[in-house]
Amino acid sequence: MIQLISYPVRAKDPAWPGNPTIRLEPHTSIDGGDVANTYMIHIFNHYGTHFDAPKHFYGQGLPIASLPLERFFYESPLLLDIPKGAGEKVTGQDLLPYAGEIARCDLLMLRTGFSRMRVEDPNAYSYHGPALGSSGAKYLMDTFTNIKAVALDFISLASYRDQEDGNLAHQYMLGAFHSHYICIIEDVDLSRLPGQDELADTPVKRAAALPLFIEGVDSSPVTMWAEW
Repeated sequence: MIQLISYPVRAKDPAWPGNPTIRLEPHTSIDGGDVANTYMIHIFNHYGTHFDAPKHFYGQGLPIASLPLERFFYESPLLLDIPKGAGEKVTGQDLLPYAGEIARCDLLMLRTGFSRMRVEDPNAYSYHGPALGSSGAKYLMDTFTNIKAVALDFISLASYRDQEDGNLAHQYMLGAFHSHYICIIEDVDLSRLPGQDELADTPVKRAAALPLFIEGVDSSPVTMWAEW
């Protein structure tokens, strides 16, 4: 089964506090007498399900359109259920028991269960989300060179309530202190993938996250799917 795991882009969905979202501006309209419908789409590049390239937190890092194409395709995804609540962090200690599995994956998907708050309490989803803490980011970067990207079921790698640690975690992941980098896919809908008790018999087989290849920018919204 192929499952869409990116969210449709909608104007009133949760965003990182203070960030712009999306605005649609009709350009031509059949109802208005034009021959076709067209739109201007004004979208913040960190809104909705989106892909952070190294340039986002590392000035010398690659922008989204300069990444190798294979960075967006995954043949060995790993989905881990690591439950976390508001403001809690995925740490290196949380990841350590899965080291053998992580060493064989090219996409690490972290499912905390917090995605339910996207609908139940959008304010909490924006302001009180969990995070991949700097200790977890450093552990991944120090230990593994096989991972192309991590996908997260919360709004950002960082928690709004601890931005200092979140900034450091971004810098680790995007290569500021290492000779390699792990890209970040934020605000991903992992809720409809198999549960932890089903994964042994129904693993996630492959996945992809396809961005807009806009020259020079650090990030882009993505359409993302997984097959299981």
